[in-house]
Amino acid sequence: MKSQTAIALLAGAAAAVPIEWTKLSIQTTGKYTAVQSTDAGLPKHTIYMPSSATEKLPVLVWGNGGCSGDGTSFKPSLMEVASHGYLAVASGAPSGSGSTTYKMMIETLDWLDKVAGSGKYANVDKTRIAVAGQSCGGLEAYSAGVDKRIKTIGIMNSGQFSDAATAATVKTVTKPIFYFLGGSGDIAYKNGERDYKALKNIPRWKGNMAVSTSAAAHMATWRTANGGKFATAEVHWLDWLLKEDAAAKAFFTGAGATTAGWSVEKADLDKIA
Repeated sequence: MKSQTAIALLAGAAAAVPIEWTKLSIQTTGKYTAVQSTDAGLPKHTIYMPSSATEKLPVLVWGNGGCSGDGTSFKPSLMEVASHGYLAVASGAPSGSGSTTYKMMIETLDWLDKVAGSGKYANVDKTRIAVAGQSCGGLEAYSAGVDKRIKTIGIMNSGQFSDAATAATVKTVTKPIFYFLGGSGDIAYKNGERDYKALKNIPRWKGNMAVSTSAAAHMATWRTANGGKFATAEVHWLDWLLKEDAAAKAFFTGAGATTAGWSVEKADLDKIA
């Protein structure tokens, strides 16, 4: 119970910290200029995408830390993802309030079924979708990840709260799953570690990168310029699983992640088609 309360309080407090984006230069490293937008057909969400792109755009469906209803609370990392040729959709309106649930991720999937391939979304590929979330958003990703439209799951600084919850959750995981944790200082470290160890016969990868303090370890680098090293690894994950990029694959199957500073465990990655 103490760990549940602690992670909820920390995630909630972090999500509540106001961020003045005018004072934070949103930098990206991809080849596209990323833009933030909204859509009348999905009014409680925030959309990030290239301003123009000729290639097909896979999709990242994102849940915020603290299950925050502010769809811009992870703007640096989501803009970074979009700059590499993705449509990223965060639950919550821009600067929104309140809380989200995994059902808002399902709303995103249903919306994609309607709009992908037409209009401003002509290049969006609804057959290549990943779901991920940070902290409380990671728990949402577990729930949404059972949807048949999802190809892979990302759990960021997150994990279930008890042995029983872990046991129940891992039974539902049928797709490649990747964990990005902040080391032993991350308040969700033990949660994510337990979940990873309970998985069997599923392609899985877990990386830990220590950050100086427990609060920083839990929030990692997601809200720093271009999302920092966590967003860099996230893009590699998406590039491999959704774009079949050989260099991105090597980051996880070879020494790339370790060289970049990650402490890695992995299993059954050879089962990824």
